Amino acid sequence: MARFVALVCLLALVAGCGGDDNEDAEQTVRDFVTAVNKRDADTYCDELITDDFRKKTTFATGDEASDSCKRQLKAITGLHIELVRVVGTKVDGDEATVTAVLRSEGRRMRRVYELAKDGGDWKLNGAR
Repeated sequence: MARFVALVCLLALVAGCGGDDNEDAEQTVRDFVTAVNKRDADTYCDELITDDFRKKTTFATGDEASDSCKRQLKAITGLHIELVRVVGTKVDGDEATVTAVLRSEGRRMRRVYELAKDGGDWKLNGAR
């Protein structure tokens, strides 16, 4: 019986080691801010946003959507955003929202980022 209890405890411990969805979703927003500020188009377009979001923002599909996304991000000049703080995160299965306060050009703004699980990673799927 003691071996069974030890095995159950070990399995519970291992199951909890897969990461924290709230933290992972928030990290995606942090990575988004970094990629935008550095104009890191490869990271932003290929790793941080969903295919659906890329299609919606570029009005293209496939490689054309990725290329268009990269051109758009690299064309932005003078924009610097600061993540002031994450206000809250809600995870519901493969969808999440991260509410954050940002600062740009001396103005604070609150944004709600919509994320979706894609291949096990959180990716931006929209914002409001």
